Amino acid sequence: MSAAGISIVVTNWNGRALLEKFLPSVIEAARGFECASRQPAEILIADDGSTDDSEKWLQAHWPEVRFERSASQLGFAPTANRGVRAARFSLVYLVNNDVAMTAATLSPLAAHFAEPNVLAVTGNAYDFATGVLRGAGQRGRFRRGFLGVHSRFFVPSPPARMPPLSTLYATGGSSLFDRDKFLALGGFEEMLAPYGWEDVELSLRAWKQGLEIRYEPRSAMWHQFSSTIGAHVPRRQATATYERNRLLGHWLHLDTFGQKASHGLGVGVKLVTSSLSGHSEYWRAVAQALAFRDKVNARRAELRGTQRRTLAEVVQQIDEQMSRPEVRPLNDSSAPKIPYVQPDRVNSLQAGSKSAP
Repeated sequence: MSAAGISIVVTNWNGRALLEKFLPSVIEAARGFECASRQPAEILIADDGSTDDSEKWLQAHWPEVRFERSASQLGFAPTANRGVRAARFSLVYLVNNDVAMTAATLSPLAAHFAEPNVLAVTGNAYDFATGVLRGAGQRGRFRRGFLGVHSRFFVPSPPARMPPLSTLYATGGSSLFDRDKFLALGGFEEMLAPYGWEDVELSLRAWKQGLEIRYEPRSAMWHQFSSTIGAHVPRRQATATYERNRLLGHWLHLDTFGQKASHGLGVGVKLVTSSLSGHSEYWRAVAQALAFRDKVNARRAELRGTQRRTLAEVVQQIDEQMSRPEVRPLNDSSAPKIPYVQPDRVNSLQAGSKSAP
């Protein structure tokens, strides 16, 4: 069993400028958790073979932060898995290097792990630039052969005593995980490297094996979206990779003949429409996904042996929460706006960092 406490694992690839901008808030969050819980915290950078000066800068400014580097670039899933394995404590907050946190971010999430069936908890994700709420609870909707995973809900004013809320998945860029359960499940599926759908797939796997993913509206972080992939990967390449992994996620987790037949038809329609529109990304995605066919079939057979829920049962359980009076659908018209305000303590941490040798 892992020791009590929290490990904040920051995934990083050539993100020295992002670490300089956001790491002070992560350190503030770790210290806030220690003060609130009287448990230890650590920060670990899980680096994906960076070629910039991330490690050198970190050693000069934050030598107390651990740095675990791979010899080459492997992608998000292997990097995050390595970071979780290297973590010392029982709770692991996986976070992107472009996320700002506060001293109050972690404690509301950690409270859920008093119940033994919880794998992960995720909170509210606000846009760092605008302060608009972009990520919250997630519903699932199976339509036209695909599981939609971006229908969101939120709680504008959480009551003092609120029954827990479930969410379809916990984002890999800002969620708290039970380390032992994460590792027992096998972590993120590494065939989905370099990026895309690994957090959805792990969450579906956990749900179907009887575990639970929760949404905690009292926890907040601010994300500077698309700072890494959007800045360094061509759009068409990123789209093809995401669509490939979306296909693999479906092939791993669709349960019934009806779901599979509908999915096959949906894929055919997308292939035709993408040809007519002059975009080859979807054809490339399907070809790449088919190369994993044998591996997917073996993995499906393995997962079926431990499955306790169907995909439809999971989606229904989350949908039933929408009748609760405190829950609201999240869309452009309902999204609240809470700009990130950098605390004075973070300012002092940054000042100390700049004066370090």
